[in-house]
Amino acid sequence: MHGYGLVRHPDAYREAKSVTTRSSFKAAAAAVLLFAFQGAAHAGDIDDCRSPDQIPNDARIKACTAVIDGKQASTADTAYAYYKRAMVASADPNGDPKEIMADVSKAIELDPKLMEAYAFRALGYNRAMQYDKAIADLSKAIEIAPERWGLYSLRAMIYAQKKDDKAAVADFKAALDHNPPATSAEMIRQRIAKLEAQPAQ
Repeated sequence: MHGYGLVRHPDAYREAKSVTTRSSFKAAAAAVLLFAFQGAAHAGDIDDCRSPDQIPNDARIKACTAVIDGKQASTADTAYAYYKRAMVASADPNGDPKEIMADVSKAIELDPKLMEAYAFRALGYNRAMQYDKAIADLSKAIEIAPERWGLYSLRAMIYAQKKDDKAAVADFKAALDHNPPATSAEMIRQRIAKLEAQPAQ
């Protein structure tokens, strides 16, 4: 009965179809607008998380957490968010070292080429006196960015803590080969002289 009625009244049929089309269009438009607004907010979180500007630590952590929890960012942006959240959290005396190390390890898992994450995790291992792990992370960081003189210098200091003076001197000299600033270069030379003056162990 209803089908025959539509045939008998084509205007009613067209109106019903038009209403349905308009409703579908409105729903689609609303979805697009919602996605656009979400995308813009998400982009803002990425910018705040990555920003080189000085922003409050809690705001930085909030932005990086939003990038992580949003699950829409690229793998590289998500990895950086984990790294940056760990780094900022480490400045808090009440920060949980386990959570910090978990975040930076997740960053490395997501982006094995994120040099900064290896260097930062090395500092965590060094504080925990896990020197071999710290050296391994710095060796990976150097493999990724061999031009960074600071990585050689940091690894040299850890070797020195391990009482491996020969390896420490070699790394300090490698740091000098990569043109550190004059003040840093002088400090490195002083460290080399001090290590070389020590009796062999």
